[in-house]
Amino acid sequence: MRMGWDIKMQEYVLSSQEIVRLKHYIAHKHHGLDPKQRIAILSDAVHRIIESRLPSFPDEVKKQVRYELLLKNSDSLVIQVDDVLKHCMSLDLYQEDLLLPLSEWTCSKSALPVQEEVVRDILLRWSQELSPKVSLQALEQEWDQYDPTVCMEIAATSEPIIPFKYKDWFNQKISISLASFFVVVLVIMLINHVVDQQPSASVQIADPIQMLESIITEYEEPKLVDGIPTELKYVAIDTKRLQQYLQDKNSILAEEPYLSAIVEASKKFDIHPLLLFAITGQEQGFVRKDNKNVKEIANNPFNVFGSWESYNTTIESSAAIAAKTVFNVSSRRPGASHPIQWLNQTYAEDPNWWEGVTWFFDDMKRKIEDGSFEWPQ
Repeated sequence: MRMGWDIKMQEYVLSSQEIVRLKHYIAHKHHGLDPKQRIAILSDAVHRIIESRLPSFPDEVKKQVRYELLLKNSDSLVIQVDDVLKHCMSLDLYQEDLLLPLSEWTCSKSALPVQEEVVRDILLRWSQELSPKVSLQALEQEWDQYDPTVCMEIAATSEPIIPFKYKDWFNQKISISLASFFVVVLVIMLINHVVDQQPSASVQIADPIQMLESIITEYEEPKLVDGIPTELKYVAIDTKRLQQYLQDKNSILAEEPYLSAIVEASKKFDIHPLLLFAITGQEQGFVRKDNKNVKEIANNPFNVFGSWESYNTTIESSAAIAAKTVFNVSSRRPGASHPIQWLNQTYAEDPNWWEGVTWFFDDMKRKIEDGSFEWPQ
């Protein structure tokens, strides 16, 4: 048995202590920045730190793994090594460009001198099981069960034929040689183990504060741009995720012709589609199907020209009017003004209207676009 190494393993890809450090650092160094900019810096730092500490997967796979890990741990943003291992069981580990980096990464996280070939076998087997117990500790326990005499048995099958009269002499010499060999191997393992615990120039561990330093330079002198800010201009979105988001809210806007009409209007007037949907969330709660006037409200979920009762037309017409209004009002916005709060002055009488729209917009960006997340308080 090879257990008994009393060395603390690195258990986290992103720890709660690092999150606290990130929050305190950005709050202290750049307290004068706009809250949205601070969130963007923190979000960018978290994304980069996590990606730098994941296995060396192809870029697209790494970004997808990072996204899904953050989604599953959105409450705390804390990600453990075991979280990564469990998630990677859903990957196709028969692909060498996935299995190889994952096994190398797993070996680097273990406090035991696990062999990569054995780790590869364990990971590949786990990926094929329905409910495997996946964790670094479980892997080390399985590795510890591998019989160390296997190699000696394999060697024994190729033992040369020795004349009987030389057998005792040969066995004695072999015993001495094997003893010497295992002593050398043990010394090399111990030396390598000690060396592995020392900082290596070839291994780069992302330091969150150093990474923040490089990111913050992009925000040192924020430029205030008049008109519609980039984040509120049209972008292509994942309509399937948008549809699922709306279905979760029992919204008729997930159906046609409403979904496509709103997206097309946003594209025509260069407005972010999620902003228009956020307005429907604030104005009409996304038009729930259980509302007795659902069909009439769905014709004008933006309440243009007062309300859906006073102006009831088609979704194509009301979406176009809402998008054009957002475009015209936003085009006159001074750079120092919050873009949705500026829109509030013309679009709604309620002075707090913009806060609800902003919340819905940010919530949809997180869940549909993998956009910036709200930092937990």
